Amino acid sequence: QGAGRPLGRRAVADATDLAWGYQTCTEVYQPMPTYGLPTDFYIPSAINQTAYFASCQKQWGMVPRPNWEEHHFGGAHIRAGSNIFLTNGQLDPWRSAGIQSLEMVRGQGHTVDGTIIIRTMKDAAHHLDLRAANPADPPEVTAVRLEERAAIGRWIADWAANGTGTA
Repeated sequence: QGAGRPLGRRAVADATDLAWGYQTCTEVYQPMPTYGLPTDFYIPSAINQTAYFASCQKQWGMVPRPNWEEHHFGGAHIRAGSNIFLTNGQLDPWRSAGIQSLEMVRGQGHTVDGTIIIRTMKDAAHHLDLRAANPADPPEVTAVRLEERAAIGRWIADWAANGTGTA
């Protein structure tokens, strides 16, 4: 593709697959074994971590760090963080692995400063709020996008006004 020319659909899909392949080898290691019926509809397949790591080493020159996300972002213990907006789509099967409420963040009596926002969007799938707007978007997704924009604006304004802020 030449400079300034848009990528075709296949090129975009290939780039997305390539980016996801890189992420799963570097920072989002998520082995997914399959068990077959009645658990799922895939052919049973166990995870061969040794082979997976070797494949990542060959393709990207590095191996996955299985606990990187938990260590880097604090996992369910993100209460020490600030300026975090988490969304879950009600139709998203990944939702069950995500942080879905502030109660999960508060833990044993810990408070949250108000800059951790969690929303579950009705009739929405995985990261629909991060995609371009579409006339078919559910109203709740449109509302969450506006809330995200407002929250990020507040965080930037707080940082700009205070020189430090929580940004």
